Amino acid sequence: MGFDNTLGAAFIGAIGASILFGITNLQVFLYYHSYPEDWRVQKLIVALLWLLDVVHLILTVHAVYHYVVTSFGNPLALLQVVWSLKLQIAVNVIIVLLVQSLYAARVWKLGYQNCQTIPWIVLAIVILGYAVGIILAVKTYQISSFDDLNSMSWAIYASFAMPTIVDFVIAATICYYLQTNRSGFSEANSRIVVVMRYVLISGFATSVCSTVALITYSAMPRNLVFLGIEFLLTKLYVNSFLAMLNARRSLRRKDTTNASTASRMVNLRLTGTAAGSHDTPDDSPKEPSFEYHRSNPDQSEIHADVP
Repeated sequence: MGFDNTLGAAFIGAIGASILFGITNLQVFLYYHSYPEDWRVQKLIVALLWLLDVVHLILTVHAVYHYVVTSFGNPLALLQVVWSLKLQIAVNVIIVLLVQSLYAARVWKLGYQNCQTIPWIVLAIVILGYAVGIILAVKTYQISSFDDLNSMSWAIYASFAMPTIVDFVIAATICYYLQTNRSGFSEANSRIVVVMRYVLISGFATSVCSTVALITYSAMPRNLVFLGIEFLLTKLYVNSFLAMLNARRSLRRKDTTNASTASRMVNLRLTGTAAGSHDTPDDSPKEPSFEYHRSNPDQSEIHADVP
């Protein structure tokens, strides 16, 4: 082992986590600025995620500083697992499980009244993810050096594989429910497709990160490349959830634009008909005027709130 694939990998991972944390701050600002009328509980959840993300970054920076600066020139200290690194793993587990629980709650809200079997399956998989995460946190606190990672390798494999499975199941389930709610109206269908893209992209980003961490640990278990990637995983989960929340306004704005365009087309057609009627007088009673209305507004509102 050398410094490049151990301390260097952890240092680069900490830099990447800091950059993603800056994006998190921007997304939190946009959320509170754009959605002041949101449910109070949801605002508290966003604040909790941001606070946990702050703690995670502080612990990450402290762990890297300990190995790069404080323990510089002390090879024996580099072999020990510092307390902040252990606590960072626990905070990482909490954030991942919290975000996945929020997505699972959306699945429950979307599908429980239609099919009660699928939400229970998703809930069972999320609970299994809780079990894996708790085991990982406990095992991490029981080790004292990096050589002890071999004794808990199965927990590391499971902790990287389980988020990928949970993300895939949740994304597939949400897309399934959205697909079944498609109607004969092109406007509503296009909106559903956009929401499905957001869901797939957010799940794809976190799944790729956890999969890459799993592959790097499998191929290089004696270095810390997987740990540098793990630093990024938490930030991706927080940012993906915030991105879904902040995307609602753009979806509604697009929906309003489509409605306005259709209204102008209807008014133009009615105006043209009225202009032609001056050439041929007609004593028949006038037909009532028409107005454009968005079909099934309740369904559109449900889709807009799916993160």
